[in-house]
Amino acid sequence: MKIKSRVITPIMLVLLTAVGCNEATPSTSDVIERATSPKPTLTSTAPPTAPKPVEAKQAEPSILEAEKLPVVETERSFAPELESMDGLTIRRLVTASEIEHREPVAASSVFGRHEERVYAFLEVSNESEDDMTLLVHFIGPGEQVSGGIELNIPPAVPRWRTWALTRHAKQAGLWRVEVRSPDGDLLGALPFEVEADH
Repeated sequence: MKIKSRVITPIMLVLLTAVGCNEATPSTSDVIERATSPKPTLTSTAPPTAPKPVEAKQAEPSILEAEKLPVVETERSFAPELESMDGLTIRRLVTASEIEHREPVAASSVFGRHEERVYAFLEVSNESEDDMTLLVHFIGPGEQVSGGIELNIPPAVPRWRTWALTRHAKQAGLWRVEVRSPDGDLLGALPFEVEADH
């Protein structure tokens, strides 16, 4: 038995080696093919970030709902809105409680109900060769109108100071001065407030 195993074992080795050497390239087994990973997947090396929160969008209120919403009062602007027309330009429009030496004294946008007068002071230039007329109105809460004062601006003046006044700004609330052309075009507007008595 020992002789057979000594003879058979080397023959088997020779045969196995010969069989393996005869093939040009060894064949890959199915197991190796299945073990190969598919194409590599790309991954990021950046640290993970937390997802951004999604903001919930609120639906626009319908017209009926909008009527029920409370009115949010924004800060009022007391800056004048000024326009030019046919060579006439309003350079300055202010409200004041007094005029001295053709200038407003203590210009203000807030007045008490006790004020005897509220002036609308205008500084204008007229580059045209014609006389111009401006109409000044004081409009109070509830659209009550005081004034309708005509101011005449001579032709070809680079600077003309003039004013209108009302004694009727007694109702507390938001008022405005409007300066219009005789045709009704709005050339200047300035809000002011009359405070309630405390």
